[in-house]
Amino acid sequence: MSAADGTGVGTGAEPPYAPLCLPPRAPTRAPDFALPAGTCDCHMHIFGPRADYPLAVARNYTPQLCTLDDYLAIMAHTGIARAVLIQPSVYGTDNRAQLDAMARAPERFRAVVVVPPETGDAALAALHAQGVRGIRVNARNPGGLKLEDVPRLAARIAPFGWHIQLQIALERLAELDDLFRAVPVPLVVDHFGLPDPRLGPSSAPFVNLLRVLERGRLWLKLSAPYRASRIGAPFDDLLPLVEALTATRPDRLLWASDWPHSELWDAMPDTADLVDLAGRWLPTDALRRQILVDNPARLYWA
Repeated sequence: MSAADGTGVGTGAEPPYAPLCLPPRAPTRAPDFALPAGTCDCHMHIFGPRADYPLAVARNYTPQLCTLDDYLAIMAHTGIARAVLIQPSVYGTDNRAQLDAMARAPERFRAVVVVPPETGDAALAALHAQGVRGIRVNARNPGGLKLEDVPRLAARIAPFGWHIQLQIALERLAELDDLFRAVPVPLVVDHFGLPDPRLGPSSAPFVNLLRVLERGRLWLKLSAPYRASRIGAPFDDLLPLVEALTATRPDRLLWASDWPHSELWDAMPDTADLVDLAGRWLPTDALRRQILVDNPARLYWA
């Protein structure tokens, strides 16, 4: 899965502002939790050979080589049936790595891409035909779209039934409330909104998230717990937040592995452990079916 010899993504001479990430773990076991049939992983990335898919200069990490075949092995070991390929910031607006992967198994994959705001309707229609269902705005990493692009993009993608996916901290939701109320498409927030779980579910930013979620236009991914937890695996500090979210709008929640877990340099999670964590977070069969199967089917495959 990794290559530091020039055949993959790493070269061994990455710039200091873009250090080489750890490689993902190869699958070694099936999860203890049996995912329901049709489970969708709503956030994962493919990183192809650099010779074919060059990285953007404006980036803050360098990924390992992580191919579709690597991820198909993850699917086989975990029971994940479908997945959503998310354009990573290191490719800027060059979506070929995700689109090429999706083309190999279009019945199993959808994609969320990054396109320039001036992209024409014909190009958007072509992306839709390939399986694209959203545009990503990453406010944390360089090389992508900006929040100021949201209104213009939302108007362009609304006829296709797409959504806008945001990587944004919870604290910014309140200041952007007027903007988000005005857009004519659903919004999807990555990774819990990157909360500080030490503040608990009664903190002002999290209460505001629940309020926005309750309106029904916002979706939230239960993903990448290692990006929010302050205590590490098994991420018990996130459980009160999960319980508050599932009690508020379970029909607006999605689950994702965040494979291959980029931007990690110290410890790499086992995707099977993350699947088992989903089983603990979602204690009933009805909740599991809703969040793992039905919700992504509505958002990405309807």
